[in-house]
Amino acid sequence: MAVRIDRVDGAPGFFRPGDEIIAIGSRPVEDQLDALFFTAGEGKARFRVLRGGRVRSRTLTFAAFARERIVFDAMSFIPCRSKCVFCFMDQMPEGLRPSLYEKDDDYRLSFLFGNFITLNDVRERDLARIVALRLSPLYVSVHAVRKSVRERLFGRPVRRNILEDLRLLARAGIVMHAQIVLVPGINDGAALRETVRELAALYPACASIAVVPVGVTRHREGLARLRRVTLAESRALLDWAGRERDRLKRLTGGDCVLHLADEFYLMANRVLPPAADYGDFPQLSNGVGTGRSFLIQLERDIERAKRRANRPRGVAIATGVLGARFLRRYAEPLIAERLPSFSLRVVVVPNRLFGPMVTVSGLLSGADIIRAARRHRAARCLVIPPNAVNHAGRLIDDMNTRDIERELGVPVVVARSTFLENRVARACRRGQAQ
Repeated sequence: MAVRIDRVDGAPGFFRPGDEIIAIGSRPVEDQLDALFFTAGEGKARFRVLRGGRVRSRTLTFAAFARERIVFDAMSFIPCRSKCVFCFMDQMPEGLRPSLYEKDDDYRLSFLFGNFITLNDVRERDLARIVALRLSPLYVSVHAVRKSVRERLFGRPVRRNILEDLRLLARAGIVMHAQIVLVPGINDGAALRETVRELAALYPACASIAVVPVGVTRHREGLARLRRVTLAESRALLDWAGRERDRLKRLTGGDCVLHLADEFYLMANRVLPPAADYGDFPQLSNGVGTGRSFLIQLERDIERAKRRANRPRGVAIATGVLGARFLRRYAEPLIAERLPSFSLRVVVVPNRLFGPMVTVSGLLSGADIIRAARRHRAARCLVIPPNAVNHAGRLIDDMNTRDIERELGVPVVVARSTFLENRVARACRRGQAQ
């Protein structure tokens, strides 16, 4: 076990590119996490490295180690061995961002980046390491707690008992956020009620439970037949969740542990829950609370815009069918009331890449945005929502804003939070001046 150094970006010292750190003090190093956790805080230790086939060592303070700004080789992730009947990766066409086809089930990535893991193949030593390193919070794809339902969902035998593993982590003080992808006819109804009940019993260790609708694309050739949650089912689910949320609040002292994805509320034309129900918004990446979080920031940006000498005049924002429904119900009335001089144009982008059943803005392709924007030729600036791009600014089909600008001939900017940010206003002023 060791972790290899790719390069040293800081002050030159003991370490060299290509060194493999094999131990820090008396503890062997397994990967980057060990190197980071074993050197946290103040102190010093003897570092042992393998260099050119020989073991070398030196005692260093943790501060000196940090000053060298070591960059390690990329971590090899633990692959996912489940075959979920609803797996979105199995429903994607070829030619998208390469990383989208990589399936991981790695507890380390769950801790570092919020990736959801199943715990289906976790080993006892992995659980022990999670506890020892205090890898908290973790994000767990539970979906169901009953073994027969889990095996149907995961498409494989499930040998581990999910509740036993979650209880072990809970007793150790590890905080978890649970996900339930709702697949009609499999884990809804009694199965859903059982799953929520068992997970809620783990509160406060299980800090949030998110129910999200299954995603169904047009690329399901050779896969099990699935269908989306219907409008009637969404309404029934919201009614049940409201009652269950109230019941759980009495048990948690007022904390809201059960959440439904914004998509259910928008589909059923129901009012989004208040911000207080989301706490610190732990499941934004799951589409839970994104609308309410956006509105909080939009209200702040409206007040800032009022104080600017050059108030923004307007903007065109590209969004999915569901995002357009949200903007028209919530954002447009707010703008009309508090910033009436601002013109908000919503460019609805039908999703041709994945099909009409995929309506969220986070799965928009550059090609679909270009196609929709060309129908709005008067737009001189186009804003793209932040959840449509990855950390490198690339959309799902690997296009970036420069690619879209070349096709449309207008400035294209990705909002960091809302379309009233200063950087968005500056980009749009450039387009309006042309």
